[in-house]
Amino acid sequence: MNVLIRQILSGILFVPLLVMSFVSWSGSGESDSVAVGSFPSSLQTVFETAINKEFESAPEKAGISVAVYSGDRVWVYSRGVADTQVEMTVDTLIPVGSTSKTFVSALVLIQVKNGLYDLSDSLEGVLLGHVDYSSFDFGKINPEVTVEELLSMRSGLPNYNKNRQGVRKLFKRPEWRPADNVNLVQDPYKRSGVFDYNDTNLVLLGLIAEFHGGQDLHTLYQQTFFDPLDIRVVFPPQDTLPPNVARPYGDRSPWAKGFGNIIDAAPFSFDHYWFGQGRIRWPCCGLISTPKDMARWAYELYSVNGSAISFVSHKNLLKSLSSRSVLYQGIKQPYGYFATKRIYTLPRSINLVTYGHPGGGGGYSSLLRYAPELDLSVSVLANSLLQFRSSCPKLDIRHCIASRIFSAYGSHTSGTTGTNNVKKVSDHSVKEPGSDR
Repeated sequence: MNVLIRQILSGILFVPLLVMSFVSWSGSGESDSVAVGSFPSSLQTVFETAINKEFESAPEKAGISVAVYSGDRVWVYSRGVADTQVEMTVDTLIPVGSTSKTFVSALVLIQVKNGLYDLSDSLEGVLLGHVDYSSFDFGKINPEVTVEELLSMRSGLPNYNKNRQGVRKLFKRPEWRPADNVNLVQDPYKRSGVFDYNDTNLVLLGLIAEFHGGQDLHTLYQQTFFDPLDIRVVFPPQDTLPPNVARPYGDRSPWAKGFGNIIDAAPFSFDHYWFGQGRIRWPCCGLISTPKDMARWAYELYSVNGSAISFVSHKNLLKSLSSRSVLYQGIKQPYGYFATKRIYTLPRSINLVTYGHPGGGGGYSSLLRYAPELDLSVSVLANSLLQFRSSCPKLDIRHCIASRIFSAYGSHTSGTTGTNNVKKVSDHSVKEPGSDR
């Protein structure tokens, strides 16, 4: 961000946010500094006020947890309830939904960098020899689609989730394999090249990563990302569900009327519910974590100062976001390798580019954004959908919170340093070429 933009931000963003009214909430709200340093108290107040205002405006809500990470500083905050008569805390674990697709694409890019296969390789070329490959109906699963087409949601493959009855039966099967999801597809494949967001691509990439990694995906994630980066992510069904996982809130029908705790109303336990989710949302979307860990992950993945992937893999990931915009979640935006490039329009039409991936469904919602010009990441997790209008034009509550936080941080950084010390994402010299894990 140039000096002029910083001066504008300093003059028009910081003060208005400071004077936002503090809205009370019956649940808890707490903040905690867990890194080398903490953000200035005045900036923490701005973050907190922005979250309170947007969260309180939601007509239906349960709890929310937010983290801001800058490489050497982290701020965490929570509000509301995690379960019936249980407050949401900054350590409460929350499912992250499709945001965890970012782990899949990072692992695939690492394997490509390490020469295990190429982005241009066909599905047949990378899965021939896999024990379940021959079970696929090749009138429905195109063996010629490439790894890159799977990563960018442009394979033309049908979505197995449209087989609602088949998906429900996955909950009850005594035995299950990831390929069972692929074999639920009902329609013939279409010509590749057109964007179509669906999880058949995701499952196939998970199978590819396991096949070439020589281990199950749980182990690959643990060894490649979770342990080296010291982030906590629970990966059912291999991991046992901890007791402090937030329960889903939403429409309780057909068991009860109105909005509320879905598990309280349902005739099954949370363990049963998420055991099934771990199957139908494999290999990503059943993952559970905290905003602190997810914000750290976004920084390590997208920042030139991060260490999740190498220079080459990082370059390929960002290059994938230079594609033409597609309609995704109701807005035109570039969709690359399981990542989007979303632009937040700040006051006076200042555009701030961010990278990341949203998530939601099943009584939860997630947002992960990283702003390269600020070298700052934000993670928002909630145990309800929070799909409501906010005080930010054309943004829902999650995106508005992220936008407010980025605005406040940009303003504060400019006002305290008076210099242009922001790290540009195009400056790849910061991340030295090297071997991926």
